[in-house]
Amino acid sequence: MQVDAVIVGDGPTGRLAYRVLSALGLDAVVVAPANAHGTDPRTTALLPSSVEGLDRLRIDVRPKATPLPTMLIESVGPFGLTAERFSAAEVDTPYLALNLPIGDLVALMPVAHRVEDKVVGVRHGPGRVSVLTEGGAQISARLAIAADGVRSPTREAARIRMWRRPLGLSALCAPVELDAPHQGLCIERYDDTGSITVIPVGGREGSLISIAPTAEIQRLAAAGAPAIEASARMRQPAYGAIRLAAPPVVFPVSLGWAPAPVRRRVVAVGEAAHTVPPIGAQGWNLAVRDVLALADVLSDAVRTGGDIGGSDVLSRYARRRRFDLPGRLAAVGMLAGVATDTSLPGRLARQVGLGMLSRVTPIKHALMRRGLA
Repeated sequence: MQVDAVIVGDGPTGRLAYRVLSALGLDAVVVAPANAHGTDPRTTALLPSSVEGLDRLRIDVRPKATPLPTMLIESVGPFGLTAERFSAAEVDTPYLALNLPIGDLVALMPVAHRVEDKVVGVRHGPGRVSVLTEGGAQISARLAIAADGVRSPTREAARIRMWRRPLGLSALCAPVELDAPHQGLCIERYDDTGSITVIPVGGREGSLISIAPTAEIQRLAAAGAPAIEASARMRQPAYGAIRLAAPPVVFPVSLGWAPAPVRRRVVAVGEAAHTVPPIGAQGWNLAVRDVLALADVLSDAVRTGGDIGGSDVLSRYARRRRFDLPGRLAAVGMLAGVATDTSLPGRLARQVGLGMLSRVTPIKHALMRRGLA
């Protein structure tokens, strides 16, 4: 099979890339095992900048999303409970984020041309790159996009190097039902265990994310649903009883980056190119920035009749992401460290920091605008 571009991965990032390439008039195909994204119970919080980018591609997430107009950050420490409220109205935006289940997001981006198979290799040739599948298919294209996640076999086959640093932390995520209506209020609490966040979904539902040292998360997960629910209610009392709506998902938390995400007509995007802790609402928003930046350079190539997989085109993409990504990754890594530091100095620093934001609103608003961009 010969196409203009092959996309490996059928999650939100792969489907967004397919949407972009199709909009440019390119013949694209998605390659992934059947039901590759499965029944992912997680949600993703889209920042205003991501929503605007999706709007340009005629992807409207609003009907499926829950607006988050307010966020409350709480810190338990030497001074008891310190809290600071962050409102979208403070920075003249209607919401801080729109939160929706990953399954709903995937459904908003249908794929018309797909090959249901597992990628096992990449072969390079003059002016083309071929993706090889377990079933024996060979798909030849001018450009291959690796959008197949953190362990990306496509990235590995293309020999794109990924730097990764384990943080000694794990995350427990699960959809939950709440006794009390959340009214769009997202509460993130830092305490002597780590961090726990309930991100509102629908009317009385939410997405629970708890980050702590791996041994603590493993202990909690092994204790079962009643123990998880009791812990969540104790640490997040504002929502009343918190009940798991599905079994939790546990995964290690790390910080990773592919400094050179392109090599010989293959480009890595999304979690195949970088991984961050599930904190600060960066996750899929970084993937959106990847794909929109790639769309810009590919649009120029299509308009001028250039080679969409040529080294000059992909080098422009790599330069753009090198300018944007390192600072964001460093900030999220630092935030994860601060959020899960259970030592007395760490808890004291969190409380002092929140107090400073409360007193110096220009700094608070500047940080909010930077985080929402």
